[in-house]
Amino acid sequence: MVMSRITRTLLAVALVALVAPGAAAAAPTLVPVGSFDQPVYAGAAPRDTSRLFVVERPGRVGVVRDGATLPDPFLDVSADVATDGERGMLSIAFPPDYATTGLLYVYMVAKSPVGELQVREFHRSDANADLADPGPGRIVWHQAHNEGGKSNHNGGQIEFGPDGLLWLAPGDGGGSDDQFGHAQDLGSQLGKVLRIDPRPGDGGGYTTPPDNPYGSTVWARGLRNPFRFSFDRGSGDLLIGDVGQGAREEIDWARRADGLGRGANFGWSCREGAIAGPHPERCPAGTALLEPIFDYSQVSPRAVTGGYVVRDPGLPSLVGRYVYADTYAGDVRSLAPGDARASESSAGLAHRDLLVSFGEDACGHLYVVSLNGTVDRVQDGAVGACVLKPDPDPAPTPAPAGTESAAPPADGTAPALVLTASRRQRFGRLLTVRLSALCSEACSLRVGARVAGGSLRSNSRALAAGRSTALRLRPSRAGARRIGRSLRRHRSLLVRLSARATDAAGNARSVTRRVRVRR
Repeated sequence: MVMSRITRTLLAVALVALVAPGAAAAAPTLVPVGSFDQPVYAGAAPRDTSRLFVVERPGRVGVVRDGATLPDPFLDVSADVATDGERGMLSIAFPPDYATTGLLYVYMVAKSPVGELQVREFHRSDANADLADPGPGRIVWHQAHNEGGKSNHNGGQIEFGPDGLLWLAPGDGGGSDDQFGHAQDLGSQLGKVLRIDPRPGDGGGYTTPPDNPYGSTVWARGLRNPFRFSFDRGSGDLLIGDVGQGAREEIDWARRADGLGRGANFGWSCREGAIAGPHPERCPAGTALLEPIFDYSQVSPRAVTGGYVVRDPGLPSLVGRYVYADTYAGDVRSLAPGDARASESSAGLAHRDLLVSFGEDACGHLYVVSLNGTVDRVQDGAVGACVLKPDPDPAPTPAPAGTESAAPPADGTAPALVLTASRRQRFGRLLTVRLSALCSEACSLRVGARVAGGSLRSNSRALAAGRSTALRLRPSRAGARRIGRSLRRHRSLLVRLSARATDAAGNARSVTRRVRVRR
């Protein structure tokens, strides 16, 4: 089920990416979308391609519809939202069935009880899709969070996962050195990844999925302040930006093929990033940890802002790469999850102060959100084609109950392959077909083509995970003469491209495409 979902998504990316030459510029830039009051998050409802919802920290949600910011907020619960310290309304999430149910959820810190973390459910107005029904909403989930009067480490993200359930990740309770001991305590919801069904159970509130590893809301433990996490809309993998204390900021990766981190321990506070943390005794010898794929040293102040794996075909230099930033550095950076340390680099975008979030709309376009008031779309030339997120698949195969992390299964999965080419290509002195390819993991690639009158010479090369490459295919001189004669008779010819990607385990995937060649 997992690979069928990946294949559907990446093939959809490939199909919509067959655009005319010149659709992309040399490098991505930031294009302003609008200005807001302390924006902290941007997102969209599934399949709603006309609206972008922007969460404002004081407790309002604004709407950008067809490129214009609407004057009235979609939702306003500012009277209930605490904004001292790191508190506020911090994100919004729409379930897969939003179009029919009209339900939506926000993650916020409440004024009363003081500092309580809450997920609230609201309903879209039946009369106006640009407004939510007024009222305080239904409190789905809540957690006390004012221990020692601390107002930090609230977490901030809610997201519907590839399983159709609601995921959230509260921080460890605030303070320093995990002073309250929550991150490793399975009896606490703090410092964890949580997974719930927001539909009411017998006692109201929410329902705990029966396959959660500990019989509670807890899915994984050992996080400090996972302010932003996301699911890769291509693979379903979970990626987390976990804010460190005084030494390391980290990015964590839990692959869906390995169980999405079910029962995993990310290490805080016995570890901070890839080094020893303030309480090594809280993870006894032999405890299995899911190590970060990337961490970096702090020069205070520092706070990692997790982002998304880019699946927008209009951003060819970033497709397949995970973008992230540091809130106080303001430089958008990217890496290939499977080769993070070797591939990490700046995305070359303009600096943004207080960069607190990234966002995706229903089409998979990428946004950058600054607490200073700006929301920008990342764009390379024209706006990229729309690639809708696939419908949810069943939950991943669970690891045995009580395990800290499952051993990765033998690799029997073929790499996903994206092959793109312009729809129309021209025959000059010699026929040259230009195309690009992208592989979901490190692979060897072989591309060939057939056209009336003969074949083009094949092209082979090695590809790193998530990195695209440009290729050219040409015929022999004799083949070019035959193709030229055919073109003089028919004015255009159909070229059949074929590509085969093979990973290190010998798993292979083939893709074919057709392009038209004219004189």
